[in-house]
Amino acid sequence: MRKHFLRILMVLLLIGTMFTGASAASDMQFSVLVCNMAHPFFVDLVKGAEDAAEELGVEVLTYDAQDDSAQQVRQVEDSVVLGIDALILNPTDVDALVPAVRQVIAEGIPVFTADRDVRNVGQVAYIGTNNVVAAEEGAKKMIALLDDSGKEKPWRVVVLDGTPGSSAAIERGQGFMNILEPLGEAGDVEVVAKLTANFDRSTGLNVMQDILATDKDIDAIITANDEMALGAITAMKEAGMEIGYPDGVVVVGFDAITDAFEAIRKGEMDATVAQAPYLMGYWGVHAAYASLAEGWVPPEEIPVYEPTGSLHLGTPSLVVTADNIDQAAELILTPTPIPR
Repeated sequence: MRKHFLRILMVLLLIGTMFTGASAASDMQFSVLVCNMAHPFFVDLVKGAEDAAEELGVEVLTYDAQDDSAQQVRQVEDSVVLGIDALILNPTDVDALVPAVRQVIAEGIPVFTADRDVRNVGQVAYIGTNNVVAAEEGAKKMIALLDDSGKEKPWRVVVLDGTPGSSAAIERGQGFMNILEPLGEAGDVEVVAKLTANFDRSTGLNVMQDILATDKDIDAIITANDEMALGAITAMKEAGMEIGYPDGVVVVGFDAITDAFEAIRKGEMDATVAQAPYLMGYWGVHAAYASLAEGWVPPEEIPVYEPTGSLHLGTPSLVVTADNIDQAAELILTPTPIPR
């Protein structure tokens, strides 16, 4: 009992510190919980949420779980104690956050997931990319580049997966293998390594160094985010390998962060899958506000997201190459209204 009281007191002191002297244009407060603010992708997602909140006159409380599911569960619980009106959640894990989400919904608080989802327990909608389809498109681009390069088959490919348990890692990995496994069975592709690098640049560097210590005969690498791809590029450069289509190692990432754009312009990365993180955060706040203020519900025609069973407000994605970087930048940064 004493621990519970002290925890509530600490949360109240925290919120008092955060908003002393602030004047809100609305009584609504939303929590925006992200898995790791160290990644530029999630900084863009939060920026979209903050811009929408400013437009609507609501307050947003932002939490960074630092890839720690237990910490994110506590942040969800703290949000409920604070009396927030809606929760916009970028979950660390597709299963670990389910009990906490269920508790929030039981309190009558609408929950929206952004970029990543949890198993459906009644959240209003998942807002984000169809990760399976987008990953398939990235893998298809890699195969097309390998084919055009004239490299001898079987093409030797490295796959770097994201943080185990996260819906993005699971679904992107599935999308990659949906394309690579049939080609492997046909003798066109050999997956020489498929390892996790936790969506982290330094881990991508270390994992790739370990791979190259025993095998440098690699034609391509595809990764579940750009951070891992950029780490792998550093490892390959240190090993003296040629990088980039057509003569070097083909590199395909995912997320289209600024550093990936620069790598594409330099010819060190050949493609990345652009998502719309700003729009995910922007839609999350707008959808939460519309749900509370207008009784908005997702349109009947929106699909169910097969991997988790949630209603899916799909944000756009695009395979980015040197030929369409400007189009991708517009996709990432342009706010549009939520589907009605």
